[in-house]
Amino acid sequence: MKYIPLRESKKEELEAWLNKSNEILAEMKLETNPKKRRAIIHRNKSHWRNDDLLNYLKKLSDGKCWYTEARFVAEYPQLEHFRPKSCARDEDWKKCHDGYWWLAFDIENYRVSKPMPNVKKGTYFPLREPAMAVCDPDVAITRESPLFLDPVNQGDAELISFNALGQPEPCPEPAVDLCEWDKRRIEFSIKRYGLDNTELCDRRKELWVAIESMISEYATNAKRATHNDCKISKGKAEQLIIQLKKYLEPSQEFTSLISACFLSNKVGKALYPKLLTQLLAA
Repeated sequence: MKYIPLRESKKEELEAWLNKSNEILAEMKLETNPKKRRAIIHRNKSHWRNDDLLNYLKKLSDGKCWYTEARFVAEYPQLEHFRPKSCARDEDWKKCHDGYWWLAFDIENYRVSKPMPNVKKGTYFPLREPAMAVCDPDVAITRESPLFLDPVNQGDAELISFNALGQPEPCPEPAVDLCEWDKRRIEFSIKRYGLDNTELCDRRKELWVAIESMISEYATNAKRATHNDCKISKGKAEQLIIQLKKYLEPSQEFTSLISACFLSNKVGKALYPKLLTQLLAA
């Protein structure tokens, strides 16, 4: 999972879309009948399928799923409501909330997803303290503590890492030691976002093997270039650096796994900050 700066992003180009969202919200707030309110949402569902909106959100992740970091290719990206708009369910699939209807057209409640994470997440939305669930649009949702990790929360995105088998796991070196709640959130999010999907793990493993092999080849050639003054090895090492740097570009798939791969290797760990600095300076 990679951090998506949705809240900090400038949204001027979506001014017309945002104005329409405010109009729909105002209409819903005036409607006290839940069934009629749901009808308003249904009638305006094309609003969150707006192409300009989807393209804007896709750009924030360089055209990748916000949950899996897999690139959108042929399939149509799905717009997922992080807080379910119609009803929310706990870990046991029991209904625990009538839904965050006032967030149905709130851009900050949207996450762009591949079909699998969207379907697996469904209307699950357990909270650490169910009694703190927000049921009123005038109450701040920040009082809630969701069980799901959220890609628009940088601290959440950094809690998940990957191993050499391409499997998701808790971050091995968190800034603060993980508590039991953190571990529950990681385990639940991996399962309900489908991050442990076999095909995804295989693709990530293949990428890990390729990067690790390239780092090893670089180390061999760099050593020969230094100790034996070998010009051919120096040239190979320089070419490998160029290739390794491309893996760190934000547009690459599975950047979280790529970072984990570099940092798990002594040579890769030394190269990682240097290559990132070069990318930022370019």
